[in-house]
Amino acid sequence: MSGQLSIPQRHGQVLCRPELGRWVDVARQGARALEGARVFGVALRDVREQARAEILSQAQALLERWGFPAPVPLEGPWVATGHQPALFHPGIWLKTLAVARCMEAGAAGLNVVVDSDECGAWSAVVPRRDGRLVPKERVVVQAGPEVPYEALPPPEEGTWEGFCDDLEEDLATVDRSDLAPRVERLRAHGRTARARTRHLGEFGAWLRRAAEGLPYYLEVLVSQLSRTAAFAQFVSWLAQDAQRFLAVHNRALGEHRREEGLRSAAQPFPDLRQDQGLVELPLWLVREGRRRPLFVRPGRPPVLYADGQPLSPVSQEGTLPEGVRPRALALTLFVRLCVCDLFVHGLGGARYDRVTDRVAREFFGLELPAFAILTGTFHLPLARHADPSAEYARRRQLWLDLQHNPDRHLPRDGETAPLVEEKWRCIRALESPSLPRRERRQLTQRIREINQALRQRLHDRLSSLEAELAALRAEVEEHEAATHRGYAFFLFDAAELRDALPTGAGTRC
Repeated sequence: MSGQLSIPQRHGQVLCRPELGRWVDVARQGARALEGARVFGVALRDVREQARAEILSQAQALLERWGFPAPVPLEGPWVATGHQPALFHPGIWLKTLAVARCMEAGAAGLNVVVDSDECGAWSAVVPRRDGRLVPKERVVVQAGPEVPYEALPPPEEGTWEGFCDDLEEDLATVDRSDLAPRVERLRAHGRTARARTRHLGEFGAWLRRAAEGLPYYLEVLVSQLSRTAAFAQFVSWLAQDAQRFLAVHNRALGEHRREEGLRSAAQPFPDLRQDQGLVELPLWLVREGRRRPLFVRPGRPPVLYADGQPLSPVSQEGTLPEGVRPRALALTLFVRLCVCDLFVHGLGGARYDRVTDRVAREFFGLELPAFAILTGTFHLPLARHADPSAEYARRRQLWLDLQHNPDRHLPRDGETAPLVEEKWRCIRALESPSLPRRERRQLTQRIREINQALRQRLHDRLSSLEAELAALRAEVEEHEAATHRGYAFFLFDAAELRDALPTGAGTRC
């Protein structure tokens, strides 16, 4: 489904499949689809009940420590989403706002904070005008390779205050007084978050939740979820048949790449590997502030390995070594199989999760509950004029025609007529398939010379058009910056985004 969809282009457009008003019903169908299912002889219903009880306890404790009221547990189906705790654009923010909407319809809502993902640059994109408007990236934290959010502390006080100062300076250049209070609100939220959060992943998630003003859904960190007994049992399922899982995983990836026309072996993520009797699992081990691949040596029981060293045996009743974390596919596979009844993706996640569907179907023999797709495009009020791209394209096409076909734009007078006639004689001669290569080159060169001679008579018109194109290009760049989709969510109002969520049938796109 996602392969046929594209990111909305205009302000306020929301792509939502299926319709938001149907999500709770679709989730109920997903719950019924797994009734009676068994995995490796274990009743899946028991695992799901255990996972939900553990996650509920973790989420309530986390929200209490953060200073947010936890929602009252509901009996309805579970609708979940998740993302990295980044300062992302508002199209991503829609997912948690929609999950909160499902709570109002009787579902239990859950957001999974992927604090186990590689952080890279923790930054925000805001508009700035330095002669022209540009999207400006301001970096708060720059982490090394394979350093996850959970391994980084919240920004130091001076770093945070300096970051907010930079944001205010950037926004002061765009002459929008309504944006400055949003940075001041972010600054105040950050000051509170520093005292209530333990690492950068929590810090980023706290900022988003505070900006929403909607404490209606559960929130859990991947670093918490990974410590549950239900997740340990899930890992045991993969580990006890690791070679078959590797074959299923890599085959599903290969089929997906062929269907999508992907040539890179790293897209959407790499194949699992085998090395000296060890089989790679779709898991990480976070140790000493970095992630490393996790392997298993098949046997009874199978034994986990990292960096070539054994960690511990794996059993369905055991616990995992500290630091074991799911990768993207394993995370959504666990959440969709063992926790929720409907998972909400953006377009990117929806594309790779078709691989997850294939893996679940072949490895577990089960159809996972459905996933929904939600994303949107929202612009800041910065555009000074209508989109000039079409006019720029039209004028550029004219410029190209003047360059390559100047005879179309000149009168057939005594000076041009002989040159035009010669040009067309050369063109007709080039149509001969038996023309020697040397003569072909000579004719091509002669056409260029004639075009150059004819263009001389269009010099003033070309100069004027080139000036128009330069001005239009500047307007295009200005409009592209004004309608940039990636500006940070804290510059937008959560209530306005909630109002943009489609409530009726159909897709607003």
